Amino acid sequence: MILKRILEYWESNGDALPAGYQPAFITKKIVLDADGRLVGEGVVALSGEKRGPKVGKTIVVPREQPQRTGAIRPRLVQDNPEYALGFPKPEADPKKVEHRHTAYRDQLRACYEETGEASLKAVLAFLESGVAVSPEFREKIDPAGDELVFEVGGTLPTDLPSVRAYWTRDEDAATGTCLVTGTVGKIVDRMPFAIKGVPGGQTSGTMLVSVNNPSGESYGLSAAGNSPIGAVAAEGICNGLNRLLANSKQSFRVGDSVYVYWTNASDEFDLFSFFREPDVEAVTALLNSVRRGTPASEVSGPDFFVLGLTANASRIVIRDFHETTVGKVQEHLGKWFRRLEIVGANGSPSKPLGVFQLAASLYRDAKDIPRHIPIEIMRSAFSGSPLPKHLLALAVRRNTIMQGPFAEYQKKRQISVARLALIKAVIVSHQTETEETNLSTLNHNHPDPAYHCGRLLSVLDSIQRIAIPGLNSTLVDKHFGNACGSPGIAFGGLLKDATSAHLPKLRKNRRGAYVALDQRLQEVLGKIENDFPKTLDFERQGLFALGFYHQRADDLAAARANKELKEIAEATTTEIESESE
Repeated sequence: MILKRILEYWESNGDALPAGYQPAFITKKIVLDADGRLVGEGVVALSGEKRGPKVGKTIVVPREQPQRTGAIRPRLVQDNPEYALGFPKPEADPKKVEHRHTAYRDQLRACYEETGEASLKAVLAFLESGVAVSPEFREKIDPAGDELVFEVGGTLPTDLPSVRAYWTRDEDAATGTCLVTGTVGKIVDRMPFAIKGVPGGQTSGTMLVSVNNPSGESYGLSAAGNSPIGAVAAEGICNGLNRLLANSKQSFRVGDSVYVYWTNASDEFDLFSFFREPDVEAVTALLNSVRRGTPASEVSGPDFFVLGLTANASRIVIRDFHETTVGKVQEHLGKWFRRLEIVGANGSPSKPLGVFQLAASLYRDAKDIPRHIPIEIMRSAFSGSPLPKHLLALAVRRNTIMQGPFAEYQKKRQISVARLALIKAVIVSHQTETEETNLSTLNHNHPDPAYHCGRLLSVLDSIQRIAIPGLNSTLVDKHFGNACGSPGIAFGGLLKDATSAHLPKLRKNRRGAYVALDQRLQEVLGKIENDFPKTLDFERQGLFALGFYHQRADDLAAARANKELKEIAEATTTEIESESE
């Protein structure tokens, strides 16, 4: 089914490539006249594109089938200097290079004898003239870096219809029923072209279907005969997948995996833009559509496909495949960003978060992110499935290590809005719509005491900071982990310090701050009703972290209108900045 969908994509959207031809990056062309003599300088450096240090131009030319590795397999007319001219790379085996060049000339001669094309005769005449071995000519060619093509009389021989027809002939090909199309015809021995751009694969490309040893054979069928694919379908599948992987809009690398998507809709919907750096306006449109109960696009019929790939040695591994509709994907994305909605660290709305930001928030360093984490996050976003609960466990553990929902960025501790948003998203994704409570901003009426325990820690921390300015190590620095895991044990001593030492001091010296903080303390304690949970599981520790964060963010928002609250907020500004702002 997957191969059929890729083929359908190519047939609907692909360029009309000649059979057996592929786009190739060519650096130089050798220009000849009808008699095989060099025209002008003889060698013309192509330009217009750059790939690393190389400059050249993409031209559609014949490509060997299957891809050559150690075997001698020349291309037709276009090739590298070893095959086309017999110029060895540094440290190359001269005998092997001679065999390659001989095979190239033999194939060129066979094509000329069958087609009678004069331009092929001109190339043969040039190779036999000895000009190519002259020092003046050799210095114009880089044996290690150039890809060459011949031009005769202003025409590339590879563009001639007769040459194209010669290249696609395969008199020895087996016939059978194609598993993709169901038609009877020529069956490929191996997939014609390698797939490029899959992480972990070979630099020259990786095979999508490959059986190259006896242990993989069955019923006496070898190579691709185990899963027969017609010649036309095989080329279309390879071309289609390569086209998707080469398109930066339709492909998205996630760790050592890569995802591609395509659609039959005319709708200009860009799925992966929501995972890289989500645009505020686009996300807002999705959120509004979810709130209205309608998808952002009226398109519901066309199919929408998402494919995840990795590479294992010399083969591609299909890790994920989803078949849905544009409307459904947009609906799922809208719900996804609604799950992630959370107030910013300073009380203002936060920016939409990308997949990498969310995954990185769970680890000390981005290089520590396992391959499955961003994949699981992204899969939940476009499929609408709940986020795995083990992500919540990772977030809570990271909070414990950092003594709070913090991250270190440029040697500065900051609130990790991404981690908090992910905590909220995991919790909400496992609730029904009737179970959902507000976890985007401060919720004075949240039903779980764990949430208000987090709020209480924030309030107690503010009381201590105002009472004892300039602390090197705050209450949160020392007690977040204990208070989050075992509030029934931790809060007894913390409350005693606040009520017997810190608040009395404020009552004498900072009356306004005392009144504001005491009122806030009593309000939070009223929600807990002095019934502190003894221990909290991962989900309730997540609620604790959200309560702590919401209280701090609300303090900053309120500080804009209240002088006394502003003093309280200023005491926490060293940690209120977030990595997402």
